[in-house]
Amino acid sequence: MRLYKMELYKLCHKKIFLIGLAAIAALMLLFFWFVEVGDELAVVDGKTYSGYEAVQMNRKITKEFAGIITDEKIDQIVGKYGISSKLIENMPGWRDGNYLSDFITRYFTNGSMEQGVLPTERYSLEESELGDVCERLQVTPALEYTKGWKIFIEMLGLGFMMGSVLVICSVSRVFAGEETTKMLPLIFTTEEGRRKDVTAKIAASITVTIIIFAAILLFNTLLCGVVYGFDGFDNLSGIVLLSYFSMVNQQPFLNYITMVILFGMQGLLSLCAVTLCISAQCKSSFSAVIAAAICWCVPLLVRMIFRGLLSIVILATPIFLTMNGMIEDIYPFWRIAAVISISIGGGCMLEGYRAYKVKSA
Repeated sequence: MRLYKMELYKLCHKKIFLIGLAAIAALMLLFFWFVEVGDELAVVDGKTYSGYEAVQMNRKITKEFAGIITDEKIDQIVGKYGISSKLIENMPGWRDGNYLSDFITRYFTNGSMEQGVLPTERYSLEESELGDVCERLQVTPALEYTKGWKIFIEMLGLGFMMGSVLVICSVSRVFAGEETTKMLPLIFTTEEGRRKDVTAKIAASITVTIIIFAAILLFNTLLCGVVYGFDGFDNLSGIVLLSYFSMVNQQPFLNYITMVILFGMQGLLSLCAVTLCISAQCKSSFSAVIAAAICWCVPLLVRMIFRGLLSIVILATPIFLTMNGMIEDIYPFWRIAAVISISIGGGCMLEGYRAYKVKSA
């Protein structure tokens, strides 16, 4: 336990770790405020609101119509706010609507913001894809301001990607750093020291990775909760995320967000294991960082070239497990991907343990 505390102290008090956490928080805050909040738009009674004011206005007008979706409620929203139908090139979203009119346009018209199709037809609840999915799944569709959860998922992907960089920079020095500083002969003067020190280093590295994961998760929750709120958690994923009903989006949002968080954590932990394995093979911290970064990025290039069965393995690598939107691709075989990822992580951890002991013998 004493060795574990020493190793954990060394990792947590490194400048790269402390500066890295601060940088992640700062970049997440900037992206959140200027991109996510900054893109919010609400046109109400002829007045256009943007940014934080738009968020608060959209929350306010949605409360009036919150609850079970009915044809009568759809008619009331259309009568009061109309249907969003204005697109401007290189500008995100409908430019003449608010949360409610955008919702109606997405689910109860033939308009598509993503495809640049203006709405020309309107559907009743029974005629819509939303009504069909909810009837088939025997769930009641509800209207609530769910933008907070949508932003939460987007921000989580960004945070985990930056957290992966911090894991590489922090963990890659664990084994390689001892050889750089010529500490190996001193550390391994006894057999007991050799065995316990390797275990302590691995345990401390895993702990630091979990700290990074928890810090990103908690900071993201605070940001989204304070500004957007967390209404609508108990709805279908497609409704919460304002998306179309793919296979995964027909699941309860609780299932969706649980998978995103657990796969994100697994991605960081498996990256930690891969980095430890590389660190045990390298003779300097610098070479370990470079090698780990290359291994982390290589699956992106491989994914562009290969498809089919190999793509399942590629999607189970750390960079894809932490990537925003990866659940869409991984959902049909998520159990296989989980097994592959755990196997990769476990194998790398064992190889790192063996390589470092052999190097130090």
